[in-house]
Amino acid sequence: MKRFKTDHKILAMLAAGALLVTTLTACSGTTSASGTTSTSSPESTAASTSITSEEAFTDKDLETGYDETESETITLTGSSAVTDSSSVQIDGSVITIKGKGTYVFTGTLDDGYIVVDAGDSDDIRIVLKNANITSSDYAALYCLNADNVYITLEDGTENLLANTGEFDSKDDNSVDGAIFAKTDLTINGSGSLNVESTGHGIVGKDDIMVTGGTVTVTSEKDGIQGKDSVSVQNADVNITCGKDGIQSDNDEDESKGYIFVSSGNITIDAGDDGLTAVSSLQIDDGTVNITNSYEGIEARNITLNGGSISIVSSDDAINAVSPSGETMQADSATTLVINGGELYVRTEGDGIDSNGSFEMNGGTLVVMGPTRSGNGSLDVNGNAVITGGTVVMAGASGMATNFTSASQGTMLINTGSQSEGTEICVTDPSGNEIIKVTADCSYQTVLISSPELVTGNNYTFTAGNYEETIVLEDNISGGGSGFGPGGMMPGGDPGAFPGGDRGSRPQ
Repeated sequence: MKRFKTDHKILAMLAAGALLVTTLTACSGTTSASGTTSTSSPESTAASTSITSEEAFTDKDLETGYDETESETITLTGSSAVTDSSSVQIDGSVITIKGKGTYVFTGTLDDGYIVVDAGDSDDIRIVLKNANITSSDYAALYCLNADNVYITLEDGTENLLANTGEFDSKDDNSVDGAIFAKTDLTINGSGSLNVESTGHGIVGKDDIMVTGGTVTVTSEKDGIQGKDSVSVQNADVNITCGKDGIQSDNDEDESKGYIFVSSGNITIDAGDDGLTAVSSLQIDDGTVNITNSYEGIEARNITLNGGSISIVSSDDAINAVSPSGETMQADSATTLVINGGELYVRTEGDGIDSNGSFEMNGGTLVVMGPTRSGNGSLDVNGNAVITGGTVVMAGASGMATNFTSASQGTMLINTGSQSEGTEICVTDPSGNEIIKVTADCSYQTVLISSPELVTGNNYTFTAGNYEETIVLEDNISGGGSGFGPGGMMPGGDPGAFPGGDRGSRPQ
């Protein structure tokens, strides 16, 4: 039901002991493993994708105050509940909200659930005030009908919404999350909420907004699944899940199917992808720490404007993927843009992978891996452009490649086989360190770019036992010949989007 139209068209947060960067100044560039030198001026082909907080969030999404004298109180008593409200129906352990207003829940419900079944234009605020609700066979909170449902976490309280068993079918909807909403759903406040599920954690068939509090999701399937969108601002979100961490999968409307992180702190340990969206994915600020994933970040259009982002992935770390499934030809509508922030990647797939274009305009990008030659630190089907920022990539040589155009010095160097823990360093003619990094993987090639790499100067490059003096005659020094299918999806199914078939991965 919201609010946003897509126009088609990070020194990094480090895992403990993973990477030591002692000196890393702003840099960027394109290089190749072959040792050739080329010249290219930057040519931006990336289309723009822009989401703003004003578009993603309404005032009501941010509102947490309420008047207790005008609110309805529901006290959970273990097997049932008590209330004086005429807008609440209680049938054993099933509590149904029938009208608009604010409802304050306290106490424990051992095996039951809340249903919101109000009018189409009704806004419902559910205040959780040390409320613990567990259902053995259904969603602990089922938002069946309303305009918007707001879950407010009372300051200083701890709350639980959990499903502990197989989901039963109670109506025509396939309820499969501990929180299941057919309405727009907002979580705000400054308390904490634990969500536990044998299926998905939080499911929204429209938009999901998380604008406050500490939300911890533990689920066997997806952590947070918002069909139309998932947006996060000023919240702490912690997800441990068997499938995708945060997913948005509406592929029928180009204005939907997006993930937006305005600010906050997100930590994800995922059995599948960390953040995955059909349409666009934008991070403006905050901290995103994906400690385990198959693919880290995936969408058709990815824009990273700021924040601190850390990704550990077994396949592609950041993947701008074409919905056509084309992995060899460039898709002009598929884009990956880094404008700022601090980004660290440790991967065994491609580090930066775009089925279309890649553009880096600022920030710091560190890619460690892959260590096997079937993938590359940089894999772009179209133009790979750098106009600003700092880049250090260390990985296997088999598919090593470079930017196609650059407005600052870039160098791609074949170092021979070097070990994890060795130091990568670039010094200028005066002996000043421009870049100094300790690698957290074995590698054969290094790609470096920095505004401090200036044409006409010579630089001393060392990596482990390799040393070379490089005369930077043009912005792009060195050229890679590695080439391979970018964006190949898990299970050999190219272009599969969230919710699609992915070989033998968990269902």
